[in-house]
Amino acid sequence: MLNTKLVREILSLVLSGSYELGTRLPSERKLCQMYGVSRGTVRQALADLENLGIVEIRHGSGVYVLNQSIKELPEDVMPPEFDSVSLNDILSARKVIESACIKLACSRCDEKLVKRLEEIIDAMVENMDNLPEFIKHDMDFHETVVNNCGNPALIIAYKSISEYHRYSQIFTSLHEGEEEVAIDYHQRMLYALKKKNPQLGERAILAHLDHLAGMREKNVI
Repeated sequence: MLNTKLVREILSLVLSGSYELGTRLPSERKLCQMYGVSRGTVRQALADLENLGIVEIRHGSGVYVLNQSIKELPEDVMPPEFDSVSLNDILSARKVIESACIKLACSRCDEKLVKRLEEIIDAMVENMDNLPEFIKHDMDFHETVVNNCGNPALIIAYKSISEYHRYSQIFTSLHEGEEEVAIDYHQRMLYALKKKNPQLGERAILAHLDHLAGMREKNVI
């Protein structure tokens, strides 16, 4: 029985190109820390991925990427109806949800939220040369803003597409210099939150998502 959630988490890193063919994955201990799960859970997920032909477990050496294709993966490993959800669909949904969330979060922003978002941006800066960690903190920023909007329906709506958001990375990768651009957009969003300016916040998130759409078009997606 697949531990679907963790399998998908690790699979998204592999399929996004964050780890190239033949690359060794992080240690079991590191994966435990990254996802807040037990070593037994990590081992089972890695075993499932090996059975799917995605990784190879070399005892005494580590776990290595064996395959980066989604063509032969069973449907229950991928998000539901993943093939029918386009990147434009994902970005359009994010625009609607996240623009509403950041406007609400601006009106509710306090020192605790500002401090947390500053910590996340600092972590992004520290991990500019570590794509998996950079992406993790990037998504954490957006989730933190959404979770502080005060609207449970919007929070649920965002969670319902977050997996598609993560899996959209399968079809693209950050271009050289894009890390700095991403950090700049996140700093703009943080500035709007500090100023409690909903309109500024909305403009910042929409500009960020429009930029992502433009980068993905250049990738011929």
